[in-house]
Amino acid sequence: MPPSSRPGDHRSAPAEGSGRSQPSPRAGRKARLSRERVARAALELIDQEGVGAASMRAIASRLGVEAMSLYKHVATRDELLDAVVELIVEELDADPQVRRDAVGGWRDYLTRLAHGVRRYATAHPHAFPLVATRPAQAPWVNPPLRSLAWIENMLQTLTDEGFDEHQTVFAYRSFNSFLLGYLLMETGARTLRDPQPGDGSYSPDGSADPAPVPGGLTPTRTAEDEEDIAEAETPGELLDPQGDIDPAQYPAIHRFAHQLAQDRYREEFERALEDMLDRIAAHLR
Repeated sequence: MPPSSRPGDHRSAPAEGSGRSQPSPRAGRKARLSRERVARAALELIDQEGVGAASMRAIASRLGVEAMSLYKHVATRDELLDAVVELIVEELDADPQVRRDAVGGWRDYLTRLAHGVRRYATAHPHAFPLVATRPAQAPWVNPPLRSLAWIENMLQTLTDEGFDEHQTVFAYRSFNSFLLGYLLMETGARTLRDPQPGDGSYSPDGSADPAPVPGGLTPTRTAEDEEDIAEAETPGELLDPQGDIDPAQYPAIHRFAHQLAQDRYREEFERALEDMLDRIAAHLR
C-alpha cells in the first residue's frame, strides 16, 4: 500500500476557516497525471455510471488527455481497478471517527472500524463489488478490510488488548466475514435502486443488453420497470412495483409488505455488529 494508507501516519492539514488557500505550484496549468489521479477519475466515473463505464478512453476523456497516456501510470485495466480498490479502502485513513488504537477498549475499536468500512462501502455502492471480488495480495487477506496496513494494525491492537493468537485470528475472520456479507447485501440493494449503464446488462433505453461486467452487478430492469419503481409509494408498491408477485400464491410476502419494504439497514447493521462482537467476547471467555 502507498505510504498514505499507513494507519500510523498523522499528517497535518490546513486549519479550518483560516481563509488562506494553498495554491499548487502548477496553479493555472494542467495538473500532471499520476496513478492516484487516474484512479480517482475512474472511481468518480464508476460512482456515476458503474464499473463498466470506466474504460481507458472514458477516463482519458474525463482527464482531458489521450488514452495512451494513462498506460504510463496503470499498465492494464486490471491494475487500474486494483488502484481504485486501494483508493476506496484508504478512505479509512481520513475517517475522523476511526481510531488506530483501543483507548476505549477492543469493542469500541472494532465498532469504529466497522462503521468506517461501512461508510466507504455505502459511499461507493457501484464500486464496492470491486473491493469484494478483486484478487487480494494473498489468499488469507479477507475483504473488505484488505489493506495490509490496517490488517497489521488490527492484529497488533487486538494482541495488545490481551487476545492470544487464536483469538486474534478468530476476531479478524469473524469481523471480515460479517462485514463482507452484510455490505454486499446493502450496497447491492442500493445499486439496484439506482442502476447505471455501466453496472452490467442494464439498458436504460430498453435496447439489447450489453455483456455483463465481470465483478459488477448485472441488473436487467427496463425503462418501464424504473418508472414503476420511481412512482412506488405504498409498502405494497415498494415491495412489488411491477405487480409480479401474486398475492394468492405469496400471501405471507404481501402480509409483511410494510416491514419488508422498509430500509432498516443501519439499524440491522448495528444489531448484527453487536451480535458479532458478542461472539468474539464469548470466544475470549
